[in-house]
Amino acid sequence: MIVTNTMEALLANGFSRKLAAAYLGVVEREDKNPIFDPDYREWAHSHGFYAIDAYAFGLTEETVDDYLSDYEYHRCWPINSWQKAWIDDKMTMNYMLWGTEWQDLMPEAYFYASTKGLLPLTNAHGKGGYDAFLEVLREKGEFACKPCNGQRAAGFNKLAYSGGKYFVNNKAASEEDVRRFVDDHGNDIFTEFFHPGMGLEKVSPVIHTLRVLTANPTGTDVRFAGTYFRFAGGTNNDDSKANYTYPDKADIYDINVDFDLVTGEYGNGELIYPNRVVKTDVHPETGGSFNGKIDCWPSLRERLHALSLHLGCLEWMGYDVCFTDKGPKIIEINSHSGVKYLQCYHPFKRDPFLSKYFAEKEARIDAIVASGDADALRRRNNGGAY
Repeated sequence: MIVTNTMEALLANGFSRKLAAAYLGVVEREDKNPIFDPDYREWAHSHGFYAIDAYAFGLTEETVDDYLSDYEYHRCWPINSWQKAWIDDKMTMNYMLWGTEWQDLMPEAYFYASTKGLLPLTNAHGKGGYDAFLEVLREKGEFACKPCNGQRAAGFNKLAYSGGKYFVNNKAASEEDVRRFVDDHGNDIFTEFFHPGMGLEKVSPVIHTLRVLTANPTGTDVRFAGTYFRFAGGTNNDDSKANYTYPDKADIYDINVDFDLVTGEYGNGELIYPNRVVKTDVHPETGGSFNGKIDCWPSLRERLHALSLHLGCLEWMGYDVCFTDKGPKIIEINSHSGVKYLQCYHPFKRDPFLSKYFAEKEARIDAIVASGDADALRRRNNGGAY
């Protein structure tokens, strides 16, 4: 498939304007980035792939049809209908699962920095404002701070209290510094801070992410569609930093490890730079092994299966799970999860279920385009369901 990467062409082909702009934004930035081979970058773009994805997959003319392209995945948005609002922000998701059998998998939620001030959430003892915020911080010792509806781990920070002192991103701070931090981070949600456990602390002291993708098009038949581990790199073991950095510079890499959906075994580590992939069995900064097994995975898988049925109106979800010193936890659930790193280990178009799943999505959009119905196409361009 050869594609035309212009806004006019994308809208005419049934894209939403929002995702067309996001897709073209990456293509245009890559066109200006000198770290890519120009001919390979142009070839990848012409087939609907970002250059960074093409390099990650080792994409060639022989393998290009094995992978779902960035063009195709962006075109299919939104896969979920309006119910995606249940999980699109961390606060709503917390309330959706509060009081359910999955509550123990959720991070404790303390405060939300609203335009009206600090609002108490489910674990703040019903008290709001700065004094209550500082009281709970002293009680809990650590807060994870992040935009309520952010993405790509952007905006992650840490607040702490230990030994009679406050800390902002592991640096000593005054009470006034903490208040100023809160004022500067409107729309942040302050939640439980996770530390790796269950053996994964030996890999990195910074929390990891296990991405678990589920598809449930009928609402009653959950499919586990793919998974992989992501470990932090380039943090100098500073747990106040996010475990993901977008790889747009030659020396930035992401650390990914394959994960077996059946057994819970993991291995086959990769350092994925923007323009090359380096295989490794150990973490490059800690020496921790990338080969192991998560013993609790079978029981967690059952719980995620049941949760996907509980949220059955959401047919496409990307769980971000971690394994902490307090057991497995769900960091967040994504309604349009990135699929690049999942495909490094499990190309979607080699999978009979996923290949058919996305072919049917695209066929429905194709039908709208072919109908010549200007109103129907306009609704699609505005993000309407199909």
